[in-house]
Amino acid sequence: MLALVDALRTLGQEPLAVPWTVHLSEGWSASSSVRTFHIYAPPRSRSIRPVLSRLHNAILLTNPAFASLEAPIRDTQLDIGLGELRMVHHVPIVVGRDAPAPSPVAGLDLPARDEIPEPCLPDGLAGGLDIGGTGMKACVTLHGAVLRSASSPSWPDGETGIDSMIRRARALLIEVAAGETLTSLGIGMASPMDVSGRVVELSTVLREKVGDAALFDDFGARVAHGICAGPVVMFNDLVNLGRWRAGQGARRLVRIQIGTSFGGCWIDANGDVSPVEMGRLVVDVAPDAVPHTYLPLRGAMKSYLSNYGIAIHLRGLMGEEGARMQARTIGNQLSELLALGHPAGLATMQWIVATLHGVVAELHATLPGISEVECGGGMLVGAIGRTIREGMVNAPIRFSVPARPGFDGAIAAAEAPRLGVSLRGLKRLERG
Repeated sequence: MLALVDALRTLGQEPLAVPWTVHLSEGWSASSSVRTFHIYAPPRSRSIRPVLSRLHNAILLTNPAFASLEAPIRDTQLDIGLGELRMVHHVPIVVGRDAPAPSPVAGLDLPARDEIPEPCLPDGLAGGLDIGGTGMKACVTLHGAVLRSASSPSWPDGETGIDSMIRRARALLIEVAAGETLTSLGIGMASPMDVSGRVVELSTVLREKVGDAALFDDFGARVAHGICAGPVVMFNDLVNLGRWRAGQGARRLVRIQIGTSFGGCWIDANGDVSPVEMGRLVVDVAPDAVPHTYLPLRGAMKSYLSNYGIAIHLRGLMGEEGARMQARTIGNQLSELLALGHPAGLATMQWIVATLHGVVAELHATLPGISEVECGGGMLVGAIGRTIREGMVNAPIRFSVPARPGFDGAIAAAEAPRLGVSLRGLKRLERG
C-alpha cells in the first residue's frame, strides 16, 4: 500500500515540483466563496493519479458546487483521469480557473442546507431503525435511554424487493414498540442520500436486492404506517450519527464506520454536519491498489475497510483455509482468529491499523481544523475495537472508538427527529 498522503509528500519534495491549483466553489455566482489550495508535484504524467486522487477527496469531503483545476500539463493528458472523476461525482469538474461551469441540469448535485424541522416534544417513545447492507437494527428510546432493541439480517436468504424490506422493518419496529405507539421515528440507511433525505443512488447490495432508488421515495411513510403517530425522518445512517453526536456537543469531529461499506460524516466548529460517501475516499495510490466494486476508482476505502474488503484480505492471507470467509460474518471470523492468536488474524489487524492511519492522515490533510476521528461499526465490539484503539494511539489527531460501536446507529436514528442540528451537503436536482 502506498498512502496518498505519502505519495504527495514525496512528489512535493522533488526539485521540479510546481503547484497544481485546485479551486472549490461553494456556489455558481461570481461572488460565491472559493476555497483554493495547491498540490505540489512535478509536471509529469506520474503525478496525475495522486493529484487527481486528492482533488477527488477534496470534492468528496467539502461538497462544492463545482471544481476547477489549473494544471502545469496539457489538458489532453488529464482527459482519462478527469473522465473517471466525472463518472463518480455529480458536480462539474473543469480545467482552468476561468473555465465556465455548465448550467445546472437534472442529475447534478448542488450544495444545500436542510430545512431544520422543529424537534418534536421529548415525551413518548422514539423509534429508531438502522438498515445496513448486512444487518437491520431497531430500538425505542425514552428521554434518550434505550428501552428495547432488536436486530435481524437485512436480507435473509431468498428475500428481495422493497415490499420484503418494508415488511421486515415493520416487524422489527412492532417488536421493539411492544404494543405502544411511537411518537417519532428516525430511519437510517446505508445509501447515498441528499440533504432532504431522498435516496439518490443505491449501494451495491440495494441495487441487487431492490433495483431502483425511486422505490424509496415513500419508504418512511410505508414503514411508519400504523406504528408511529408523529414525525418520520429518514437520512443516511452516518448523517443520523453525525446529527446525534453534534447534538451531544461534538465539534471538529469526523465519524467513520466500518461495515458493509465504509461510511462517514464530519461535524464542523459550528456543529453543522456534512455527510461523506467515505467508501469512495482514496488513500492507496500504489500500482496494485484494489479497484472499487462498481466505480472507476482504485484504492478507495470500500475495497479496504469494509466487510467485503477485509474478507478479501483475509482470504488472500489464508489461501484454501480462508475459502469459508464470508463478508457478512467477517467480524466474527476475525475475532475468532484473534482469540486463537492466528497469524492471519494478527496480520489483518496490522493491515487494518495501517490503513486507518492512511485514512486519518488524508482527513487531516484535506479538512484542516478537524481534531478527532471516531470509528464505529459492529465489528469493533470486543477485541477488534481494542486492538484498533491501541494501534491508533500515535495517529496525527485524536482517534477514538465509541462505547457502543455496534448499536449506536439505531440509537442515533431514534434521536434524529428530536434534534435541531443543521445538515450541510448536496441536493440532487430532480431526476430528468
